[in-house]
Formats: sequence, structure tokens, C-alpha cells
Amino acid sequence: MRTAKSVLAVAAEVLLRDATASLAQVAAAAGIGRTTLHKRYPTRQHLLVAVAEDSLELLDQAVGAALPAGVDPAAGLRGLVDALVPLGPRLEFLLRQPSLDAEPELLERWKQVDRPLTRFMGEAAEAGVLRPGVAPWWAVSSLYAVVYTAWEGVAEGKLAPLDAPGLAYDTLLGGIGT
Repeated sequence: MRTAKSVLAVAAEVLLRDATASLAQVAAAAGIGRTTLHKRYPTRQHLLVAVAEDSLELLDQAVGAALPAGVDPAAGLRGLVDALVPLGPRLEFLLRQPSLDAEPELLERWKQVDRPLTRFMGEAAEAGVLRPGVAPWWAVSSLYAVVYTAWEGVAEGKLAPLDAPGLAYDTLLGGIGT
């Protein structure tokens, strides 16, 4: 039997391919019965929230791993890009599910994930890695945008997976770097 984590990963994939996918379609893709899925997630919104929570946890773990205490700002920024590009599908899921905007706990969790990123971007600006005057919140939004775009290029077969982080990093620095 699949674990809850693997069901959530499959659900994220299915819901990205078809935002209107039913619980029955998600269950079939996960290789479990519809009843089993309904026991874990009674409604479609419950499933969406669970995928979002799992996605935010994955982002939070990636940020924590990429930004250990005392990390050099340039190395930290590159580490962030390297860690986040593979999570592009989860970032896309979070950004493209409008019903999640009505979930205050998720919005607060997203802010918790953003706090260390925003703090780090401020430190990177002070260290001269980012262009003067770039607001930390803008740098975080730019990071998400290039990560999403790099992942999208990989998903569409336009960009090799191993090339994506480097291109995203260069693009990020070309836009907000010094």
C-alpha cells in the first residue's frame, strides 16, 4: 500500500495535469481504491490542503538544508536554486490552486517558509550579492519565478534537468544581482 506521502506526490502530479481531476482519478493514478482515498481525504478540498501542506513542508526542508547557519550569501543563493528547482511542480501546485487562498492556516504556513528566505535575501543584499535597492520580498518572489520557469522548461522538454539550476541562478543574478 502506498504511504500518505506518496499518495500526496501522485495527487500533486495528477492535479497539475488536470486541475479539475476527481478524487477517483487521483485514486486510480495512485493505485489505491477511491474508498481508501476518501477515508484519508473526505473531500477534494481536504486533499488539496494536504498536498499544499506537504508541498510547504518540502519547501521548508529544502530552504533549511540550503541555508545552514553562517552560509556564504552567494553560495546560499546557489544552494537555494539547486534545492528548489526540483520542487518546481510543488511550487506550481501552490501557486495555481485558487481554493487554497481561502485556507488561513496555509497562508500562515507559507509566510513561515518565506521568513528565512526574506531574511536571507536581506543578508545577501547587504553582502553585495544582490543589486542595491532590491527589496528582500521582491528577491524571494523573483526566486520563486525563476525556479518555476526552470522547472517548467524541464517539464516541457526544453531544458535539461541538470542545466536548469544553473540557468535559473544566472537568470536570477542577471535580474537582481550586482
